[in-house]
Amino acid sequence: MKTALQKNLNWFEKSGVMIPENGIWGVAERVAVAKNNEAIEKMYASFVAWTPHGDYSIIEQRRADCNFQTAYLYLLAYEVFADKKYYTVAVNILDFLYYRSGLLWRNEKEYPRASWNWSHIKRSSDVYFDDESWCVFLQLEIAKRYPELDQKYSMKHWAMLLADELCAASLRVMHSEREKDDWADLEKKEWLGRLQLPHWGSLVVMALARAWNEENKQDYLDFISEYDAYLNEKPEKFNVSEFSYAVIGNCAAYRYTGDEKYLASARIFGDLVLGKMRENGNIPAEHYEAPCGEHLVDTIYTANWALLGLQLLSSADAKYAAAYEKLRNLIIEIQDPSSEPQFSGCWRGMYDMEQRSWGGGDRFEGGAGSIYTGWTNAPISWALAMDVLKRNLFT
Repeated sequence: MKTALQKNLNWFEKSGVMIPENGIWGVAERVAVAKNNEAIEKMYASFVAWTPHGDYSIIEQRRADCNFQTAYLYLLAYEVFADKKYYTVAVNILDFLYYRSGLLWRNEKEYPRASWNWSHIKRSSDVYFDDESWCVFLQLEIAKRYPELDQKYSMKHWAMLLADELCAASLRVMHSEREKDDWADLEKKEWLGRLQLPHWGSLVVMALARAWNEENKQDYLDFISEYDAYLNEKPEKFNVSEFSYAVIGNCAAYRYTGDEKYLASARIFGDLVLGKMRENGNIPAEHYEAPCGEHLVDTIYTANWALLGLQLLSSADAKYAAAYEKLRNLIIEIQDPSSEPQFSGCWRGMYDMEQRSWGGGDRFEGGAGSIYTGWTNAPISWALAMDVLKRNLFT
């Protein structure tokens, strides 16, 4: 696990996603493979900042969530390897976020206060339920573990302001759109995302459960409880990607509130994940933004989150430990062995178990041709680092 973690850190530093590689100008969203990628032109049209490198490009937008996820990875690496250089990179990324990026909205008017714009290339305010949830959670987690960073950036202050905004928007959308097929912020049009899916809603649960652990606000619990009841109306209606997000959200609710009903919900969705797992350890690709198939390992929307979810759940119930280890071993096995710096040590977006190689098709946000810094590589490496440290995301 330490070897795989080290290889992935080397990918962050050598692939071109951090220029310079010490993180002072943040982390790009992803590497995009240009060769034989049917979605590359749509990527370029949708994401208007990239650096071409022949057969691949660096999709340059600096996203707050990807940068927080990578900074947290480097702090974990500092704990694993006891090497100060990793701490320095994490601080450089955080300096970029708070001082240089312009992504944090510090005012009270126009946009949700304390929100982080989707990326530095946007000319409008694009605030997503899922991305902001990671910003809440990771600010609070880093602030708790590294008080000197909290003091430097006022991380808890900004996180709790954002938690209030996130909670108010989530309750408003849930209550006003509950009977509709697609919940959206139609009233204020400030928040984006399909809150009825765990991809968004369960991450809000995670963020608000973590915020409740800091300040016991009833509104936080109200959303957590109501969303849990919604998910349990018909849990099997979701795909396996959504099951995995639901496990993460319910584990957070259980960990931070202590209410056993959330552990029961986590087990429901954990069993649904296990029901999808193949003998080789794969969780089939079913997410609508990526190619689908039982033989495909989706590391953008599915296997990565199943890995974290099963790690969390196995710490509360040993029943899930074997499945977690099987998936973890598969993930380590498929880590890219290529010598090229844009690939070496990464996890690309999709692996084809039949071909025993990266592949399976491309979409403009999902598929093998997208190699994400956050959402794929950072969270996968979190799991490996936390195994070495003998803890999990919520302990």
